[in-house]
Amino acid sequence: MRPATKLWSFVEDCEALTSVGALGARFLNEMSDLGFPFVALASHVDPIKPPPGAIMVLRYPSSWVAHYSAEHLDRIDPVFEAAGRRAMPFRWQEQSFLDGLKRSQRRMLHEGSEAGIKDGFTIPIRGPDALPASCSLIPDAGGVDAGHYTLAHAMAVFAHERARQLLAGSLIAETPRLTPRERECLALVARGKSDWVISSLLRISEGAVNRTVERAKRRMGVATRTQAVVRALQAGEISLFDLTD
Repeated sequence: MRPATKLWSFVEDCEALTSVGALGARFLNEMSDLGFPFVALASHVDPIKPPPGAIMVLRYPSSWVAHYSAEHLDRIDPVFEAAGRRAMPFRWQEQSFLDGLKRSQRRMLHEGSEAGIKDGFTIPIRGPDALPASCSLIPDAGGVDAGHYTLAHAMAVFAHERARQLLAGSLIAETPRLTPRERECLALVARGKSDWVISSLLRISEGAVNRTVERAKRRMGVATRTQAVVRALQAGEISLFDLTD
């Protein structure tokens, strides 16, 4: 199944679900298929004692979760800290992530690695009126296809937004309407086109493409292009047909 079709199928299935539990199970199944045995799509809170409104879709070793909660590691978690500062996904092996970590944070990462939580890839997630959150994916030891990270990113953003809606008791997110040019640019972004290619296709400057996409991101209240594409799909601003050549 093509990535765009797989994403659209996931979106349609999740929109039909009416509980966060069912949504979480669907998301975790997709992550298993993509090669991520351990997953945390979660608000930045204690995983065992989350506050009201927190999202906790978690598949980590139970012993690690119990230790994490007992030691209040959510208060020092370097992944949470980095996700709060960054807009783009990051890998835990990156030097920019490791630089400046406190001894207690390095110890936490070492303990997590011994439990199998290592070599992670984290997607910062922000939503209106939502607790700070992120999605951390732990790949199979044999590695994961690079395209699976992109697909998992889009699914995580949508799953978080859908869970937020369900928790809030709202089935439809209030999303500002995009202009025709913003829809054109986002549809091409969703197809993997660069700003240069989009500028050639639409006969506008590369700078105009970038400004249009950034304006669409601000209008939709998101931090990344992937998040903008997911929100646009969810709101019906672009469709599956826009994602096919």
